[in-house]
Amino acid sequence: MISILGETEALKNLGTRIRQERLRRNLTQQYMAQILAITLPTYRKIETGDGSIEFRHVAKTLGILGYSEALGNLIPESQPEMRLKDLLAPERKHASRRRKAS
Repeated sequence: MISILGETEALKNLGTRIRQERLRRNLTQQYMAQILAITLPTYRKIETGDGSIEFRHVAKTLGILGYSEALGNLIPESQPEMRLKDLLAPERKHASRRRKAS
């Protein structure tokens, strides 16, 4: 079940971490907005965790900060799907070949 409160909190946390990383690197919001080719108000929405921001802007921001690989690894690769009927199916045995009498 998806929690809207959880989603909002997650976006705010991500925005806060983006802001902290930007400040750690001594970059201005204006500089980040210029690199991203977005307006300053749009960049500020990224840092506040505004849910109306296009995902591509957030993804590019993470890339500029060096987190592209982490973004790609958020969801682990899926494993082959096992179906219950496959697990319960009896193992098929092949008939042995008959030997010809000499």
